Order: sequence, then structure tokens, then C-alpha cells
Amino acid sequence: MKHKQATARLHQPLDDAYVNSDQCARVLLRRTDLYPVYISPNFRTMLGVDPQRYIDDVHVLLRHIPAEEQPNLRRAVKAWDRTGKLSQLCAYDMPGDQPVRKHLRITTTPVGGGERYLVEFIDVTEERQAIERARAERDRALQIVEGRSSFMSQMSHEIRTPLNGIKGIIELARDHSDERALLLDDLQRADELSAYLLSLINDVLDMSRLNSGHVELEALPFDMRLVARELQSMFEKQAQDAQIAYRVEMDGCDDVFLIGDRMRLNQVIVNFISNALKFTDAGGSVTITIREMYRNEHTANYLIRVRDTGKGMDPRYISRIFLPFEQEDRTIARRYGGTGLGMAITDALVDLMGGKIVVDTEPGKGSDFAAYVPFKLADAKQVEQLEQEGETLETRSDESGTPTEYKFAGKRFLLAEDNDLNAMIASTMLEDLDVAVDRADDGPVVVDMFEASEPDAYDAILMDIQMPTFNGWEATRRIRALERPDAQTVPIIALSANNYVEDARESRKAGMNGHAGKPIEIAELKAQLAAATAESALSSRR
Repeated sequence: MKHKQATARLHQPLDDAYVNSDQCARVLLRRTDLYPVYISPNFRTMLGVDPQRYIDDVHVLLRHIPAEEQPNLRRAVKAWDRTGKLSQLCAYDMPGDQPVRKHLRITTTPVGGGERYLVEFIDVTEERQAIERARAERDRALQIVEGRSSFMSQMSHEIRTPLNGIKGIIELARDHSDERALLLDDLQRADELSAYLLSLINDVLDMSRLNSGHVELEALPFDMRLVARELQSMFEKQAQDAQIAYRVEMDGCDDVFLIGDRMRLNQVIVNFISNALKFTDAGGSVTITIREMYRNEHTANYLIRVRDTGKGMDPRYISRIFLPFEQEDRTIARRYGGTGLGMAITDALVDLMGGKIVVDTEPGKGSDFAAYVPFKLADAKQVEQLEQEGETLETRSDESGTPTEYKFAGKRFLLAEDNDLNAMIASTMLEDLDVAVDRADDGPVVVDMFEASEPDAYDAILMDIQMPTFNGWEATRRIRALERPDAQTVPIIALSANNYVEDARESRKAGMNGHAGKPIEIAELKAQLAAATAESALSSRR
């Protein structure tokens, strides 16, 4: 009796500790028959098994260890010498209708001169999960490094190919300097390669900005009907020349005045259409459907579908189609062109818009690319603003006529450009259009030159953004702050290799009238100057 009381007093502190522990349960087994002579009070809580059931069947716990792990456990027990400690990690499925998997470290230690075994069931689930998370992070990091390495290797190849071509063509042009027809052909091929290289670089920059989260979407009102009309006129001639039936249709679009990034939406749809036309043979068709699916109080959800009857794809390739440089057939780039980044950019843009892309395709039967995109609804005030700006279907004038009117001849421009080669190219292009050009090579210089000039001496200022002392935005702010009548009205157009939404917004914020990309496209510059001149004329009348 005294012995039992002493044993109870000895076990009481341990029992109290185990009652409050959910990390470790213990049993003491008799070596001869593995009969449990002691079971800690938290046994049921931690392992989900009634202690009496364990006493009746000491192997009951084994049935909750996954079958695939049991052979390893048995081999470890068989190889154990019964003198040292045996420690084994294993999974354990808690009993119940919806089993919860734990991870246990089961440690068996001979005690009492080897007459008994102390078995500890230690819950290492959190530790195991932490290890698995660390391994997953490591694997992801390795995958990213491997992906970047592969991307850079592919980029090196993609960039070197047109560069080598341009270099070779320049050598040919030198040899053909006395043969005008061959020289012009060389220049045409060099121009095509440089256009491809510029497209590739722009796509790479887009991908980089999208992956780093630096792309911002505009949230401005627009008329979806104008988007449809522009898509019709943009590709109609190309499709006609390729003998492809092409049409753009709107279906059930009750809410056409939306809020979103029209330029980026166009980029997505144009990419779909370009691929559809590229992979459709003469006699086929490409159909663009713009449909309002459903709406709530503030949002309209649109489907934009591009369906073609072209070559189609193996459906197994769909999972890879939105990865950079992934192409179903390695001959596609050579046969059809393209940078291999368009669909990756498209997928990232649609995701940024809160939408998703669904692809249905079959070899020989064409492809169906559908983007589901939500848009906020424009309010009455925003619709009125669009009408005043001529940006609705009813107020937009017919665009099928002549290009934007802007007469270069006889104008005088102030060009701010710190790079000598860029300045030479821009000046030559403008002088060929009968424009007189004065050049400033830094921010303070362009401000000083404008301030020192006679009023209305310059018809426009073309402002580089990146300059040594201070940039074009700061130069514009200082010009606009000058106390002379033309400081507020002279058209100022930004010229920048960074032609993104955020850059154009910053240019407007600084007081510029427009933002054009580099290298200069005369048609784009003409449109920007025409709009800026009209804007400045309106400002001068106020």
C-alpha cells in the first residue's frame, strides 16, 4: 500500500505536466509482453485512441500509420539491438471522420535494466511543416534562378540574332554603295531587323515590369464601341490581303461606357488577333466577339473572344503557352515571326485587370482565345466628358480619311537631347521636313535658351526626359513657371525610351502636352504635335 502511494506521489507531477501538454505522450511497456504499465493522461488527446483500447491491443497505433511508411518502421525495429535508443519519424493519421495527419517522432528507450521500454510520442508536425516550407521556398528559389538563367540564355540568343543580322547587312550595304537597288534592299532588311529587335526589347521590358509589379493600369472612361471599331479598321486590310474573312461583332453590350486601361486592353486583344491571323491560311476566318456577360450595380463583366480556323494547337501545350519564349514548334519563330513573349505579357495583363483567359484549341481546327475581364461602369459625368472630347461612337469623326494634319514646314523647334547621336538623328529627320532645330544638351540649357528667345520664337519643344543636371520634367516645370506669355502655351512633347503609363502621367503632371517614345516615329510625333497645338490654342483663348 505504501509502495503504491509512493508511486502515485512520484507520478503525480509528471501526470500534471502531461495533462497540460499536447506535444508529447508517453507509455511504459513491459519488455516481456509489451503490456502498458503506464500511460500518460494526454495519450487520448494527442493520439486520438482510448487508453483501454491500447491496453487491449498494443498494435492499434500501427494501423493509423500510413501503409507506405510501415515497412520502414518494421525494418528499423527489426534492426534494433534492444540496448540503445530507437528513434523513428513517421506520419500518423488521427482517428475520425476527417483524419488529421500529424508527424511524430517515436522514441523507444530501454529503462529499469532493460526490463521495460519507455516509448515517447513527440508531435513534430509544426517542425516538419516548417522544414517542408523551407524546402518549398528553396525549390522555388532554385526554380526562379534556373528560370532566370534559362531566360537570359534565351534572351542572349534572341537579341544576338537580329544584331548579328544588322551588322552583316551593314557590311553588305558598304559593298552595295554603288548599286542603289541592292543598297535600298539592304536598308529595308536592316530596318525590319531593327524593328524586330526594338519589339523584343519592349516586350522584355514589359515582362520585367509586370513580374516586378511596376506596371500600373489606367482607370479612365472609354467607349467599348470605339475599341471594336478600331480593331475592325486596324486588321481589315491585312486580313483582306491574306484572303481571310475577318469581322468584329458586339453582342448584348448594353453598358458600353466603361472604366479601365484602354491601351492595355487593346494590347491584349491585338495580341490575340495577330496570332489568329498569323496561324490562319487563306480561305479561313478570324472572328472577334465582344459580349457583355453580366453586370451588377457598379461593374460590367465582358467576354472578349478571338476565334480562328487556323492550324490550332495540341491541347497538351496550353499549360505552357503563357510562359516566356514557349512555342509549340521551334520552327514557329522562323516561319511566322514574333518574339515569343506576347502571350506571357497578355496573360500577365489580363491577370492584372482581374480577369482570366480560357483557351480552346485542336490541331487542324483552329483556336479560341477568350478573356473574361471586369470593368467598372462610367458615370454620367464621365460619359459627358467623353462626348465633349469626341471619344464616343456618336461624337468621333470618321477616321478613314487623311492622317492627322500638322504642317512641319517652316516651323522652329527647340530640341533638348543630351545624347549626340540621338540629337543628330532627330535633327536630321526634322530638318528633312523643313523644320529649323536648335539643340540644348541639358535641362538648365533648354530653360536658358527658351528664356533668352523672343516670344513665340519656338513652335514646339521636344524634351528628352533623362538629362544630366536635371531631367526634362523639371525643365518643363521651370519653363511653365517663367513670366512670359508663351511659357504656358508653347507645346512641349516628351521624348523618352520609357513610354509607359506612369511616365506619360508624370509628363502631363509636369506640364507637358504629350509623351512620345524613342526612336521617333514621325506619324506619332505628328499626332502628338497636332493635339498639343490644338490644346495650346484652346489654352491661349481662355
